[in-house]
Amino acid sequence: MITKHIIFLCTLISTLALQELTDDSFTSFITKSTKFCIMFYSPSCGTCKASLPIFRNAAMKIEAENITNIQIAQIDVSEFTASGDRYDVWHYPTFIIDGVDLPYHQIYKGSPTSSEELAKWIRQLGSPDYLPPVSALWVLDEDSIDDCVEERICLIQFTDSRCVHCLGRAYQIHELANHIDNELHGEGVKVAQIDLAKYPNLGKKYSVELRGAEVRKVFRNGKMYEYNGPDDWEGAVNFIKARLESPLKEISTMAEYASEFLSGKVSCSAALLLPSNGNITATKDHFLTWAESTRDFCSHFLVTNNVVLESMAVESPKFVIKHSAKTLISSEPPYVEIDVVAEALPIWFAEHFKKHQFSLVNEIDGRRISTELQNLDQYVGIYTENPSWDNVDFKEEIAKIAGKFQDSDIPFFIGDVADVSVTFEEADTINADVPFLFLIRDKNDRIYTPNYKTLEKFGNKPKNQYLTYVTTYISQYLEGKIAPRITSDKDHGVEDGVLDIVGTSVDRVFNRTDKDILLLMTSSNRCRSCPRFEDVLLKFGEKYENSETLTVGLINVETNRLPRKLVMRSSPPHLVLLPAARSGPFDGLVYFYDEVTENKLLKFVTDHGKHDVIEKKYQKQIPRNGQRGNSELSDKEDVTSEEDPGSFQSMRISVTEEKKDETVNHDNLMVENPEFDKLKEKTEKMLKERFGSSNYMHGSNINPSEHKYDEIFDMEVEWDPEETESMFGRSDSSLGVEQSSIEDRKSADDFGDSSGGSVLHDEL
Repeated sequence: MITKHIIFLCTLISTLALQELTDDSFTSFITKSTKFCIMFYSPSCGTCKASLPIFRNAAMKIEAENITNIQIAQIDVSEFTASGDRYDVWHYPTFIIDGVDLPYHQIYKGSPTSSEELAKWIRQLGSPDYLPPVSALWVLDEDSIDDCVEERICLIQFTDSRCVHCLGRAYQIHELANHIDNELHGEGVKVAQIDLAKYPNLGKKYSVELRGAEVRKVFRNGKMYEYNGPDDWEGAVNFIKARLESPLKEISTMAEYASEFLSGKVSCSAALLLPSNGNITATKDHFLTWAESTRDFCSHFLVTNNVVLESMAVESPKFVIKHSAKTLISSEPPYVEIDVVAEALPIWFAEHFKKHQFSLVNEIDGRRISTELQNLDQYVGIYTENPSWDNVDFKEEIAKIAGKFQDSDIPFFIGDVADVSVTFEEADTINADVPFLFLIRDKNDRIYTPNYKTLEKFGNKPKNQYLTYVTTYISQYLEGKIAPRITSDKDHGVEDGVLDIVGTSVDRVFNRTDKDILLLMTSSNRCRSCPRFEDVLLKFGEKYENSETLTVGLINVETNRLPRKLVMRSSPPHLVLLPAARSGPFDGLVYFYDEVTENKLLKFVTDHGKHDVIEKKYQKQIPRNGQRGNSELSDKEDVTSEEDPGSFQSMRISVTEEKKDETVNHDNLMVENPEFDKLKEKTEKMLKERFGSSNYMHGSNINPSEHKYDEIFDMEVEWDPEETESMFGRSDSSLGVEQSSIEDRKSADDFGDSSGGSVLHDEL
C-alpha cells in the first residue's frame, strides 16, 4: 500500500512539473512562457524511451527547488509534426531551452545520462541570474548592409522570419558568428544576417531567391560570390579562412609553369598569361572575380613575368584552360589557349571555361560524374563494365563518333557503368547485351537513352551497326527528335480538385502560364509533415475545383524528376506559387512560409497570384455524365432539358423575377410557402430510402467516379401535380415569381445558380 502511494505521489508531482503538449497548445505555451524547456520525442525511438524518465525526474527536481521562471514540457513530434518543424527537429530526443531573453534557442548536446546532469543544464540556463551569450552576429538592415559588404570578407545569411526551416536552424548562424569572432578577430571578417520578410527589396538587389531554406552569400572586398561551404561552423570557418588569401598563384619561371600548371596533379586548372602592354588591370580584376567563384574546385595561375611570356612567344593576353579530365585522344593537346578580348568580363571567362573545361573525349570517375558534369549544359556518357583505358580500338571508335559532333559543343565521357547503374536500372537497360551503354544529359537534368527493346536488337549484330545507331541517336537528339526518359509515376490526372503532377506531365503543366499554380512538393519517404500538408491541400483543391484561373497541384519529389529550378535546398514539404503571366514556366516562384491552413492558403494565392479565385460552389458548371467543366452560358441563357419530363432532374424549378434574369432570395420564398415543408419531407424520405441519408445530394458526399450526376437525379418520384401547383402556382402575385415550364426549361447548373442554388438543393 505504501509503495502504491509513493508511485501515485511521484506521478502527481511529475504531472505538476511536466506538461504534455499538442500542436494546439504548443504555440500558446511558447508565447506565454518567459523561458521554457521542451523535450521533443517519439514513442518509437529507443533512446527516447530511455531519456523520458530522466527528463521527468529532472523536471521533478526543478519543481522541488521552486524554480518557477522556466516552464517544462514535452511533446510527441511523431504525432504533432508542426511543432517539431518550428525548431527543425529531426533527431530524437532533442532538448531545447528558449525564451524572450535568449538571442537564439539552446540545444542540449548529446543524450543525458542522469536526471541530475539534465537538471543542472536546465537550472543553469533557467536561472534568473543567467547571462545569455552575446552573439557576434551582425543583424543588418537596408542601411547597414552596405557597410557589411565593404568589409574584407562578409558572410551574409539571407533568411525569412516566416520560414519555419530558417527559424529552426537560427542557432547555427549565431554559433558560426561567435567562432569566427574568436578565431579571426581583427581580420576584417564579419558574419551577418538579414530578414527578407522585412526587407524584400534586398533580395531582388542581390538576386537572392529562398527555396525552402536560408541562402548564404560571401562578399569579398565588395564583390559577391556564392557560398559553397558546409553548414556546420567548423567547415564554415575553414571556408572563410581559405578566402583570406587570393585564389591566384603567381608564376615567375618557366619551370614553375610546366610543373605547377601543365603537369600539376590538380585536375582542374586555368591560367591567365598577361603581358604588361595594354589595360592589364581591368583584365586581371575580371579574371580574379571569376577565379574567386570557382576556387573550390579549380586552381588558378597568373603569369605576368615578361621573361616567361617571351619564352612562350606570348604577345597578347591568353586564357589557358587545362582539361579537367584525362583526354582519351592522343592527338589532342591537354589544354586549350584562347585570345582574351579587350572587354573580357568575369562571365566571358566563365563561358569559355565551361566550353573548354573538358576535351572531346574524356575519362571520368563516379565522384566527378556527380559533381562537375552536373554543371554542363549537355554531354554524352559512354559506360562499360570495368573499362580498360588501354583498349586503343575502343577509344578510337568513341573518338570517331565524338569527332562527328565536334562543332556541337557536346563533350563525351567514358566511365564505369557501375558509377551510374541506378540511372540505367531506372531506364530498365542495365542488362542490355550491347558493347556499351550510353546516355545524354541536357541542361535541365533530363536523361535521353534508348529503351531495352531497341538495344536488344543489337545483341547478335555486328558492332559497327551499333556504333552507327549510337551516332544516329545523338544526331536525332541534337535535332530535337528524341524524347527524354523521365523518372515518373503513372499520371492520374485530377483527383478531388488537385492535379497529380508527375515527371512526364511537368512540362505540360508549367508551360501553361495563363493560370496561377499552387504546388505542393511532397515525399512518400520519411516525411512526417507531408500528410498534414496534403490533407489541407486536398480540401483547398476540392473547394476551388474547376477554377479557370488556378491550378492546384501536387508532386512526389521522391519518384518524379523535377526541373532544376524547382529543386529546393531543404527537405519537403514545400508549398510554392507560380503566378500567371510569368516570363518562363518556373519564373517568379513565391514560397509559402506560414502555418498551412485553408484560409492562409487562400490569402497566399490572393496576395501573390495574378487572378482572383472563385470557389467551386460559385462557379457556373454543368456536370453531366460524370464530366466536369465550366459553363459557357450567360446569365440569360436557358438549357432545354432532354431528360424525361417526369424525372427528378427535370422537375427542378428555376425561379426568376418577372422583369429581371436574377435569382430570387430563396429564404424569403420559403417563408411565404409553408406547404414547401411537406414536399421537402417527402423528398428527404425518398433519399433516405435510396441512399441511407437525406444529405447525399450535398456536393461533398457525391463521388463522381462512383456515380454519374444524371444517375443520381434520374429517380422515380411520385409527385402530386396539384400539390406542386398549390405551392408555387403559375402566376402567384403574392410571391412575385413565375414558374418556369418544366417541359422546356432547366437550370444551367445542376446544383443551383451562382447566387444561391435551387430551392430543392438549398433545403436538402
